[in-house]
Amino acid sequence: MEKWIYRILCILTMLVFALIFIQEKTHFVCIKPLGGVVDEVSYPRITMNSYSDMSYQKNLEKYAKQNFGFREWLIRCYNQYLWDVFRTTNLPNVSIGKDGWLYEPWFVDDYYHGLMFNDDPELFKDILRTEAVRLYKLQELLKNLGITLFVMVEPGKDRVYPEHLPEKKYYKGPEGVKAADYYPYLFDSLGINYVDFSKYFVEQKGKVDYPLFPQTGTHWSNIAAVHVADSLIRYMEAIGKMNINNIEIGTPYCDTSRKPDDDLELMLNLIREIPKEPNMYADVSVVDDTSASRPKFLINGDSFAWNIINQVYMDAIFSKWQYWYYNSTIYKNPDYNSTSDVDYAAEILGSDYIMLSYCTAMIYGLGYGFIPKALVHLCYDDCQIDAVRDKIIANMKCNDEWMAYLINKAKEEGRDLDDVMYEDATDNLFTRIEVHFPELAGEGIPPVRRDICIEHIKSDIYSVPEWICEVRRQAEEWNVPLDTAVTRNAIWYYNQHKSEY
Repeated sequence: MEKWIYRILCILTMLVFALIFIQEKTHFVCIKPLGGVVDEVSYPRITMNSYSDMSYQKNLEKYAKQNFGFREWLIRCYNQYLWDVFRTTNLPNVSIGKDGWLYEPWFVDDYYHGLMFNDDPELFKDILRTEAVRLYKLQELLKNLGITLFVMVEPGKDRVYPEHLPEKKYYKGPEGVKAADYYPYLFDSLGINYVDFSKYFVEQKGKVDYPLFPQTGTHWSNIAAVHVADSLIRYMEAIGKMNINNIEIGTPYCDTSRKPDDDLELMLNLIREIPKEPNMYADVSVVDDTSASRPKFLINGDSFAWNIINQVYMDAIFSKWQYWYYNSTIYKNPDYNSTSDVDYAAEILGSDYIMLSYCTAMIYGLGYGFIPKALVHLCYDDCQIDAVRDKIIANMKCNDEWMAYLINKAKEEGRDLDDVMYEDATDNLFTRIEVHFPELAGEGIPPVRRDICIEHIKSDIYSVPEWICEVRRQAEEWNVPLDTAVTRNAIWYYNQHKSEY
């Protein structure tokens, strides 16, 4: 009798493994994919070298772990067990608060003690102050060119709904300076354009009849985001003195969760949904105002902007718009995919509005390099920038400690030393712009590149009827093409008003 039991168990085991193998190769059962971001592992190619140094075996093991049959079911079952029994998760990017509320851990850390330089708050204040002064210079420089720059401080879920946060006992670090608190103070003192939705959301909590943040998501709720979009357009009209098409928000209604209202819950990969109140939504339409302008808009921000972009028909409001995600990946620009490829000056000058949009936990890196790069590219041409970079590289070669670090970095990353040196010199150039470009130091507004100013003046000449009429008369008198006469006038005007630029 026992032999039959062993045989049955053996057959069942073989059948299980056979089913797993067949599912891996054929996917005969359609399974919902797991949520979250996964680094795909490709099937390794066997060679004599990869086999002898064991890299083939290691990569094959990684591939097998990621691609065995019914993996999704097993992971969901295990995650549901962790949630039901221990109310926990093995994901490092999700913190479980009270009442089944989910947060990203960096928001929790920021709420309890800040994210950076807790051991030296004065040093951190100096860093924020330096960046704020750079931002003010950029704002004033662009204002002279007819471009409006402003900051949108997005709210953090931790600040709006702190009552559901995990217990503070798990966060024992000292409380430090928080960028989302200190930046508005600096913006006010310097006169920087900004709108603080973080403060506004806290004030509106309990006054609105819809959730400002979803229970199982990390971004502001979709319905809150469309109300932000409405306020944002009106703010842009006020500071830019331009009539822009507004939006109309429909009657709110309850519905099942839509992306990204449950983005953290999807990352948990559970079998059952977490019990929660239905989220609310509202349809959005654009008010067609024939007298309105359709400006060009550049957004530099974090993922909160997606809630607005995916619900508001941006093409009906802006003639051109693009989204620089963390000043890295570019969306909605047919010509570029990365900010490393763009002509910074051209893209900035091709905008009417520029918005730096970051939430309370991400504003520590406000602009993520955009501000110093914009200043340098608007004030210096490529030849001047290359000359400074070459000087930094020359200093590298004379510094044994610096070179040892770069050589080791190139070896570890398997890259050419010259490429590593060029990259490090570029980072140094844009991190310490006041050192490498003396005109950018101090409190004064730096002068814009001469060629940029002249092109801006030419544009003004063409747009002012009385001005272009007079220049057209001059072109006929001088017997030259109109553009030549416009250029001559622009150069003359620039020389007379150089101090204004």
